[in-house]
Amino acid sequence: MWISGLTMRKSGAMRVLGLAILLVIGFGLIQNLLSPPDDSAAALHPLPAIGFALFGLVFLTGPQTLSRNAPIRMIAAIIAVLAVERLLEASVPGWVQIVGHPRIEASIEDMGLRGILSVEISFALAVLNLGLLAEPYQRQTALLFLAAAWVATTMGILKLAFNLTLWRGEMSPYALATMVLVCSAQTLKLRDQPFLRPLFAQTSYGTYTRALVTGALVVPWMSGFLYFLNVRPDPATHLALELAFGFIGWIMLALVLSIGHLMEKSSLALEHAARHDPLTGALNRRGLSAALGTRNEARGVVLFDLDHFKAVNDALGHDAGDRLLRDIAETVTRNVRNGDLLVRWGGEEFLVVMTSSAEVLLVQTAERLRQAIAARDPMRIGATARPVTASFGVSMVHPGEVGIAAAIRRADEALYAAKIRGRNRVVSAAALCQADTAPLPTADPTEPTRLVS
Repeated sequence: MWISGLTMRKSGAMRVLGLAILLVIGFGLIQNLLSPPDDSAAALHPLPAIGFALFGLVFLTGPQTLSRNAPIRMIAAIIAVLAVERLLEASVPGWVQIVGHPRIEASIEDMGLRGILSVEISFALAVLNLGLLAEPYQRQTALLFLAAAWVATTMGILKLAFNLTLWRGEMSPYALATMVLVCSAQTLKLRDQPFLRPLFAQTSYGTYTRALVTGALVVPWMSGFLYFLNVRPDPATHLALELAFGFIGWIMLALVLSIGHLMEKSSLALEHAARHDPLTGALNRRGLSAALGTRNEARGVVLFDLDHFKAVNDALGHDAGDRLLRDIAETVTRNVRNGDLLVRWGGEEFLVVMTSSAEVLLVQTAERLRQAIAARDPMRIGATARPVTASFGVSMVHPGEVGIAAAIRRADEALYAAKIRGRNRVVSAAALCQADTAPLPTADPTEPTRLVS
């Protein structure tokens, strides 16, 4: 239930970000048309306007839009190719000009649009659209492209902070704002990836990770801001220092995300150990309580106990008994559904909690488990081959009952009846209640009254 609520909140946040992206682009184009700046470099170029608007559309309509819509994928591919071509124009001397061709630039200006496509924007456009194309097939690759896009975006932020000027150079405020929004929405969409999960985790390590990320970004960049505020280096030194402060922030950020990932793994390992039996890997009683949560679907329980397990321990030792318990847990896991819960209830006793609509279905499941256990190779105790068998008691959770405690008590009584009636059988609580009032066979007086193993 809480997972579905979290998914809905995530989808709502992405739609808000998608709408914000489209609004920022719209304001940027309106400003470009109605009041073009004297310095055309500060205007929003049409290519990033189209490229980032594509992201706004995808976020606003839902992530399934990309996987179902071939024209959107084609547009993303074309924008990525044009952005890469612009990077090659800027970095390779003599490279053929397409995006930056004078005729194309003149045509754009004839439409009343201005703007220079900077290297940072081109790089961000390329990697973001490549990540968008890769995401339906390989989310880890999309995460790498997103990391590269954040590098380009933070370089734009650094230029704003360290130049101490208002939007001179090749960066439009609308383009930078849109880059931040797109990268933020992509980060939210990929939040299930290992290195991003700690940023969104509602846990102590999630809080620590978010605080460390803030410090990793603010401390070096604020230091650079204060340095450039008091020192006016020459342009070459200025660029080198910008890159140096930027790299310090990126390295610290990478280390913090790695630490967050390790903290999450450690926390999950401790949580798993606290909720699972270390020998068999089945849930323990605490793990059962956590797994049940507030689920209220119709449920039933299957309680079973290995027959004559004490004899195995006494004759072959506890190591052999431990191996048998592990094998039984694996056998049961293979024969139940993914949503069913296997619990080590105590000693050689196990509990299976499953969704079921009728007790007859529980009996069928228990019978299947009984046969799977009985089909194992027998244990050899000296010259004697002793089959491995188990006795089962089953019960449904009755309407109006809170929790499964009453059903477990009924299943325990049915299990006791199965032991007394000869072991290696399934008894249901409903059938036990309907049985004749004739007394059960007397139990072996050499065995404990409860429960006979």
